[in-house]
Amino acid sequence: MNSSENKSPESNLEKRLKRQVIGKPHRFMAVVPLGFEETLVEELKYIGVECVQDCTANGNCAAGIKVAGDGKVEFTAKITEAWKAVAYSRIANRVLMEIATFKAENFGQLEKGVAAVPWELYLGEMGVVIHVTCRHSRLYHSDAVEERIRKNITPTDHASAPQHLYVNLQDDRCTLWLDLAGEELYKRGHERFVAEAPLKETIAAAMIFESAKIASTNNPKSTEGATPHLKASDASALITFIDPMAGSGTFSLEAAYIANGLIPGKCRDFALKHQPAFKEGTWNFILKGRHSETAAPLRHSEERSDEESTTNLLSIITSDISERPIDIIKHNVEVSPLPADIINPQLKDFFSYTIEDFQKASSESARNIILLNPPYGKRLAFDAPKLYTKIGLKLNEFKGAVIAILAPKDCTGNLLKACPALNPSNNPEAKLIETSHGGFSLNAIFARI
Repeated sequence: MNSSENKSPESNLEKRLKRQVIGKPHRFMAVVPLGFEETLVEELKYIGVECVQDCTANGNCAAGIKVAGDGKVEFTAKITEAWKAVAYSRIANRVLMEIATFKAENFGQLEKGVAAVPWELYLGEMGVVIHVTCRHSRLYHSDAVEERIRKNITPTDHASAPQHLYVNLQDDRCTLWLDLAGEELYKRGHERFVAEAPLKETIAAAMIFESAKIASTNNPKSTEGATPHLKASDASALITFIDPMAGSGTFSLEAAYIANGLIPGKCRDFALKHQPAFKEGTWNFILKGRHSETAAPLRHSEERSDEESTTNLLSIITSDISERPIDIIKHNVEVSPLPADIINPQLKDFFSYTIEDFQKASSESARNIILLNPPYGKRLAFDAPKLYTKIGLKLNEFKGAVIAILAPKDCTGNLLKACPALNPSNNPEAKLIETSHGGFSLNAIFARI
């Protein structure tokens, strides 16, 4: 008897999964912190997400990864490529898969469109949480839309680990998106204590990515040829990260995770793992692929052994003016998979630093990146414009350093006036990205001083 005779026949469900979900390209939407859409496009290309052509009925085809609106990036690919994005992206908050799109001018059309979806291919026996948004549509009552959708989905009960379905009704068209992650991707799967108003890891990673691009440019007057991929085996690419208003230490932790090649999704349980199309062998293969070494804007030398300390390749200077953040950061490092000596937070006032302090902490050829998330909003109990003027004046002292700083919009003018090198109008290498965090409108500014 040959081996083929020993194989059990595929079920109808398995055949449909292979044909409609696993083998067929889908449209995906990655949700990213506002303003960092282009940064995510670069990261997904860097990770190696392979796209296919997306052709419309009139014959127009578009390939690749593209910005689709505020905080949204779209790409068309096989589902395993989206799994790759979930596993490796440090910047995306969510990755959603389109499972249906149809006209819905009334509830009859809505229910017909939902009933036509082969839910057994996407949900299996899992429950579902439905999130509805309605814009410029005849169907505008989100609760009524959810009720009609839920009665056409089997099962209708909530499981202990339900799937998340995002329903977008816009211009009388309904699009159904299945969340591949579940909990937002900014969570890294490690225990973490936080100080007041912690910075999300996704924004921190995006700011590291942007600042690393500037730091990797050999010619300070030109960004041509810049790459976010800095090899520590090149002595001139050694980096010192300075996180002098550390808070919970998000900047420092993200830099250390990146430099140590820790895959952000390796320790996470994702919604995709509980979907019918999930293949554990494929997922494990993705985690062991070349991306485990290269899916980061910073990396260590290829020659480094696992036992070798990382501190000779990357320096991180972490400090805060208050004792509590220092204790929080120490705890976060202790419970993380990071080397114990890579982050050593110190009690120090940012305004007491000198450029010599940075030079002492690293080699002369190191490139300094200063990452700043100063207080804003409710975190400020004093004159905010005055604080940002003071910060700007201080930054002028750090000649040659790359700055990445978050500033509230109403204080950005004070900051740029005090430190003209941060102003894109004065410095062609400078970059300003309008974003938001915690309900506040902010500017993320990047420049070499």
